Amino acid sequence: MRLSELLNLLLEGTLAVSLREDLQLNQPEDLTNPEVHAGVSDAVTEAALENGLSVRGAYAFGEWLAELCTGWSTRYNNENDILMLDYAFGEAAYGDPKQVIRLYLLPTWGALSEHLQQVRVGIKAAFEAAKAL
Repeated sequence: MRLSELLNLLLEGTLAVSLREDLQLNQPEDLTNPEVHAGVSDAVTEAALENGLSVRGAYAFGEWLAELCTGWSTRYNNENDILMLDYAFGEAAYGDPKQVIRLYLLPTWGALSEHLQQVRVGIKAAFEAAKAL
């Protein structure tokens, strides 16, 4: 799967992003590459800014989504913003604000389909929460 394909799947109905560099991800564990974290964060932050989010909200959302994919801790300094987005995601996706998913832990790309609808719902909720920042 290409990184652009993954982001389009995750963000469908929420945000359109374009990557400066598209990476091939053979297995979900390839998401742990630090370049992936930076690429996701930068592309999503830029798209969020273009869609009217504040600088704080856009950076929080970009870093939060990168962490959801890669498991890498955020480069963003305000951890409370990230935790707020985690809360919004968990509540919307799973009915439990403490429930999260990390995509790099999926056994295969095929397993993504089992979680995709809930993940999209959670991402949309996190995006809406980021608008308040």
